[in-house]
Amino acid sequence: MSGEPQKNSLYSTKSGSKKIFQLSDVPTPIASVDIYDEQEFYISLAKLIVSNQYVGTWIFKIDDEFNGRGTACLNLDHVKTLSALRKKQINGQDKVIDYVIEQL
Repeated sequence: MSGEPQKNSLYSTKSGSKKIFQLSDVPTPIASVDIYDEQEFYISLAKLIVSNQYVGTWIFKIDDEFNGRGTACLNLDHVKTLSALRKKQINGQDKVIDYVIEQL
């Protein structure tokens, strides 16, 4: 038994399940979903870093991978310019976001 094939393929991804949990008010980690190109990835990550400066490690997951493949992490403690930015507690201004994108 299954749902409609179009919806099944949409909601069987990591991004799709994340949306279901968010709509159901299930607590979920800070995230960005439905990223489809490299530039969008950098912009989304930079915004997350600037608005959540207390997060030290970011985990990335690719929607169509399984068994732990397609997963990577970035520890900001090892990126000196970004860890210095975190210590300054600067708010999410466009220039700061552009600077973070440059550093990434």
